[in-house]
Amino acid sequence: MHGNKTVRKLFLLLVVLILLSGFLYAQEDVIPIKIVEFPLPASARTYQIGEYRSFVEMDRPFMGDGFNCRFAPYTSANIADYPIGDDGEALVFKKVINVEKTESIGTVFFTANFEYTICQKGVEPVVHKFGTVGNGTTAEQALDRCFRNAAIHVSDIAASITIHPAEFTVSSMVSGEYVLSCGKKDKVAKGDEFHVYSKRNGQDIGKLYAVNVKDDVTFAQSIYLKDQVIAGDSVDRVKFLGFGANLYYDHIFGDDLNCFGAYLEYFRFFRAFRFLIGTEHVSGLDDNSWNVYGGLKTMWHLGYLDLSSLIYLGRGYADSDWRYTGGSIKILAEFTPIDWLKIGLEAGYTKWLADHDNDYPNYGGLLLGAGITLRF
Repeated sequence: MHGNKTVRKLFLLLVVLILLSGFLYAQEDVIPIKIVEFPLPASARTYQIGEYRSFVEMDRPFMGDGFNCRFAPYTSANIADYPIGDDGEALVFKKVINVEKTESIGTVFFTANFEYTICQKGVEPVVHKFGTVGNGTTAEQALDRCFRNAAIHVSDIAASITIHPAEFTVSSMVSGEYVLSCGKKDKVAKGDEFHVYSKRNGQDIGKLYAVNVKDDVTFAQSIYLKDQVIAGDSVDRVKFLGFGANLYYDHIFGDDLNCFGAYLEYFRFFRAFRFLIGTEHVSGLDDNSWNVYGGLKTMWHLGYLDLSSLIYLGRGYADSDWRYTGGSIKILAEFTPIDWLKIGLEAGYTKWLADHDNDYPNYGGLLLGAGITLRF
């Protein structure tokens, strides 16, 4: 009966933690944007393009959902004179380079060249240059089409701004894997994890982990995703030395024993398995026993849960001497509420045999327990 209550409590704890994850990743950010418009060049003032509604609304993509947009007065051509705030603000410098008119029989053509410079804290400024062409039977019609075509490019530029500017991005998707713009030269290793931030709204939409790392690119698979990942999404590597320290408690039902243990694992450069060493104290024997062991841990990502199998072998110390040989096999389910912490439930079987000494009994049996893993 006591064992059933323990199982129910551990199960309820895991359910609560899974539900909590929905709140941990439900925050929605708004990107503050400040647009600075450079004065129009003489070629543009000639055609009075500032009076065209299509030109005025060309920056409308910056005023959509997820953006808090305002215009700043032009005071200097030096970008350094416009400080970027600490609230994730993006500065957008809009410049019309030139506007040219050409005519053919019955048709008017306008070509306009634009430059947008995007500045965000923590990343280098990005310059976007593009040109568009519009045609019509009149100059007004040709200019209007020219600016409407430009709005398509402006939409792509707006999509490049994220509340979480990062050094690396998702370059493409190949055969179910995500290609990231980083590699060994950036000190990325197999097994590293990445947060993905949507370029559409800046939200953290999930995590990836590296499965194959080349010099310049990394191939990654998903741990969990709340939205579709597209090319251009930002990725931010979770920086760990690669160690995980696990503290656990197991109840051994066969002999009604309590086990308190800890092990250290190393996970960088490994994809689905890692080595571990540990020790545990067994309480309830006539002579309390300490075990030391080494083993292997394999892991599979199942959304917010990590499912692992552990197997380890070692030696047991009792009454001032090494008197036991044995080990354990476990299945471990872990939930990760934050990057550096995992909370898990485990079940399995353990068996420890005395070294041909009848004064010391064998012990073991089915086990059930819980633990936490601190990653650093």
